[in-house]
Amino acid sequence: MPRVLVAVAWPYANGPFHIGHLAGAYLPGDTFARYHRLRGNEVLFVSGSDMHGTPTLVRAEAEGIGPEAVANRYHEINRSSFERLGFTFDTYTTTHTANHEHTVDEVFLLLLERGYIHRRTEESPYCPKHQRFLPDRYLVGTCPNCGLEEARGDECDRCGRPMDAKTLGSPRCSLCGTPAEFRPSEHFYLGLDQLQPKLAEYLHQQTHWRPGTLRVAQNFLDEGLHATPITRDLEWGVPIPLDGYGSKRFYVWFEAVIGYLSASREWAIRAGRPEAWHQFWDAREPVRQYYFVGKDNKFFHTIIWPAILLGLGTYVLPYDVPANEWLLIAGKKISKSRPADLDVFIPSLLSRYAPDLIRFYAALLAPQNHDTEFDWDEFHRVSEEILSNQYGNLVQRALVLVRDRCGGKIPEGRAGIGPHLRAVHEQITERYERVQLKEALDLALGEVREANRRFHEARPWAASGAALLQALNDALASIRAIATWLSPVLPFSSVEVHRMLGFPSGPEPGEWDRALEPLITGQPLGEVRPLFPRAARTVGPNPTSAPSGGGVPSLVIRAGTIRSVAPHPDADRLYVLGVDLGEETPRTIVAGMRAHYAPEELEGRRITVLANLAPRTIRRVTSQGMVLAAEAGETVTRLTPPEG
Repeated sequence: MPRVLVAVAWPYANGPFHIGHLAGAYLPGDTFARYHRLRGNEVLFVSGSDMHGTPTLVRAEAEGIGPEAVANRYHEINRSSFERLGFTFDTYTTTHTANHEHTVDEVFLLLLERGYIHRRTEESPYCPKHQRFLPDRYLVGTCPNCGLEEARGDECDRCGRPMDAKTLGSPRCSLCGTPAEFRPSEHFYLGLDQLQPKLAEYLHQQTHWRPGTLRVAQNFLDEGLHATPITRDLEWGVPIPLDGYGSKRFYVWFEAVIGYLSASREWAIRAGRPEAWHQFWDAREPVRQYYFVGKDNKFFHTIIWPAILLGLGTYVLPYDVPANEWLLIAGKKISKSRPADLDVFIPSLLSRYAPDLIRFYAALLAPQNHDTEFDWDEFHRVSEEILSNQYGNLVQRALVLVRDRCGGKIPEGRAGIGPHLRAVHEQITERYERVQLKEALDLALGEVREANRRFHEARPWAASGAALLQALNDALASIRAIATWLSPVLPFSSVEVHRMLGFPSGPEPGEWDRALEPLITGQPLGEVRPLFPRAARTVGPNPTSAPSGGGVPSLVIRAGTIRSVAPHPDADRLYVLGVDLGEETPRTIVAGMRAHYAPEELEGRRITVLANLAPRTIRRVTSQGMVLAAEAGETVTRLTPPEG
């Protein structure tokens, strides 16, 4: 198997990233890198913060501080978020290093020497009020392709097309709204027109790419490529390594894609093997490169970056560019400017939810072939129904029975389930190899449902002797395989499952196929604990009573009386309760107590309620609080308040 380079698009260092970024580009890259390490392949996983984009400059001007201070701040915030999410970067660096600047200079000078870069004077947008040129996000106007009136000077947020400033309708300064003038300015241009024949030959061979990605790249070729500017009139960024260009910097998308190469070199230097990066880049090496990006980056990774590499002539070309679409909220891209969207930025999510819950929903909702929609009710529902009620419940019930009926040791049994698991294993492996990550996840979750079905049909809680041992052995074999298959997406819980099965650690590099090995009879289990404890999760967006200072929200716990109990119309594990808290009308509260109490055991009973949570809709029923209960194994007990 060839070596694998996994490269993830670089986040702008102008703010924290959100779940749309996570689902669209970052998590697929980490999932794929984790899978290949489990296969035993040699993987290099790189990314970093894009420090020099105009979004960082715009943020710095708004805050009245220098761009380096802004970039460093958000680099650290995003680096910490990736670490808390369990990302396995070999190098997460920045574009503001001496190594990166040296690498960009080297690439630029070589392309200049080979005749693929030329100087040209063109009309560039200029703000007469600020007396400055308007690169990229300093210019807005109407997109000529889709009609968006606030399209940026570098690309359109709606259709994802790269922009030529001269084609924007009503171009104006984004800072003051002054209509832009066009004045001459000399810049360096990359000769995409010269490289089009080589690009066409390269793209013709990429039949394994996702159809949407290949179609976008082919459309650009069909329209005819033109020389594109690779410098801007700025004083923040990588300088031009030639005299006379002190007021210009490289265009961020020229130098940012070169960051994959500079990050690989940085990894090699840090590892004490300065030349090791060649193993992942030289054209003669057996290596495959995968670039995980969002749809607005397709042009830069299917046209610009391959063109640069073709111009250099000595480097391997991208094997695949698994570009995803967008994850939206209410049909719009997630934005820091909308207060309702702030709860889906990763630092906020990590303050309230376990990393695996965030990773799972992002993987389940990944916009692999079309845009998808984030929904808070769905976020909680899939976590509850799939992770807690299906996967977590299977693990808990099987291991508790082994603990209580088999002395806490792996029971003896024949490998009856082996052929079935092998067939599923081969299907999941094939999906991962083809970067069909959602399909691989769906197959693993299908086996969770199938394992639950077999468990219920075998009824081990009512069995004894050989039937009991075989049912439990089959269940444990399924659980081990499932935990391995889900490990690229759910690394923390997969480690926990292996620990409970008695292994010293989770699935390690090279252990992908060990998912099918029979468990060792007599191996002692680890301590059995709930895999997805409900207490680890909150119910949705921030409670309404959060203090203005941004501290920990106060919790209002009140005693009440259940006045009515009705089965939830759309969920067989939920009740809809009418709870009297001494207010004008009883509150409607949805509670997951149907498996533990009959209606007559609840009606008229006293309970405790977390009363200051924001209302949320659970399967089309709005819940106005949370019933507090204690959970021990499979037993749930409501918390009864003291009298008076």
